[in-house]
Amino acid sequence: MSFFKLPRTVYFQRDIIDSLQDILSKENIRKILIVTDKNVLTLVGKRIETALGTIEREYFTDVLPEPTIGQIQDGASSLRSKEFDAIVAIGGGSVIDFSKALAVKISNPQADLGSISPFESINLKTKLVAIPTTSGTGSDVSFGVVLSNKEGKLAMGNYELVPEIDILDSSLTPTDRKIVVATGIDAFVHSFEAIAANTSSAFTDAFAERAIETIFYNLKGAIENEEQAKDLMHISATMAGIAFSNSGTASAHALGHSFGATFHVTHGTSVGLFLIPSILYNSQDPLTRDKYLRICRILNVNDIVGLTKKIDGFFKSVGQPSRVRDLGIDEDYYRSRVDQLVSLSLRDSELAFNPVLAGEEDLKKIFVDTY
Repeated sequence: MSFFKLPRTVYFQRDIIDSLQDILSKENIRKILIVTDKNVLTLVGKRIETALGTIEREYFTDVLPEPTIGQIQDGASSLRSKEFDAIVAIGGGSVIDFSKALAVKISNPQADLGSISPFESINLKTKLVAIPTTSGTGSDVSFGVVLSNKEGKLAMGNYELVPEIDILDSSLTPTDRKIVVATGIDAFVHSFEAIAANTSSAFTDAFAERAIETIFYNLKGAIENEEQAKDLMHISATMAGIAFSNSGTASAHALGHSFGATFHVTHGTSVGLFLIPSILYNSQDPLTRDKYLRICRILNVNDIVGLTKKIDGFFKSVGQPSRVRDLGIDEDYYRSRVDQLVSLSLRDSELAFNPVLAGEEDLKKIFVDTY
């Protein structure tokens, strides 16, 4: 059954965070748990406090990158006797994912976080409000949650975990060039992957196409901290998130996940490395090729090769590598890990959404050629 899910309400405007009390009151939210990390709290904590006014609140700030199931269980235990109208996540993907999982455990203390799936109801007893502070992950509109345990990362999802309210304020986003590039490229790749995914639809294509166009023309300005460009990038990252969370991603994510985990490279950089080879590979599929040709018209190029050259030029203009060697990874060492990369990619759930069946030799060729 085809299905499309997004937040009930999206508020978007620069400095809208200063109206946080009015927004929450309008949504009948009086008592909240703010989930964030210490870095975000240092940067915008005073501003948030002022903006909340008379809203009753507690803070949970012990969120680390790549949150573990154990950390969430500990957090939920300390909050179990308390009730909140909403959990308000202020931060990047890890904070928002932590908040989603925390909402599950607070609502259902016996819930097994490792078993979250789209097929069983969660029955949340608190609203989820997302205030993303990066322009890229799409967690603020995604049904997904990524947690860690002893075996590695667990990527799970349930449509009840799409935040009910999303508040987009680009004044909260970083000025660090490396972060802006990595998160922006992540959103760019999300959009192309949403278009290619075999569960895409006219709904997801529409969001993804506009996100591609807007990111292409605004990421460079966002790197230079131009306000209008940052505003547009923040909205586009959420549009890309709406697209991929309703369609899935594809081969660039399967390969990028494997590469990033093996060589400890940032997620956005990793998936960006494999976007161009994924476009070339997936253009074998007639429907996907037609979709890429539509993007060609949007970006004013004539064919798929022209599209990949345009993307390569875009990458160079913002500092995103197109080749593994650009990261300074030794070629012999890289080649010695290719079989492992292929094995990891074949186990990645995102590969199931690829429009062209990719086998071991196909993936091996992409990894080798991308050096």
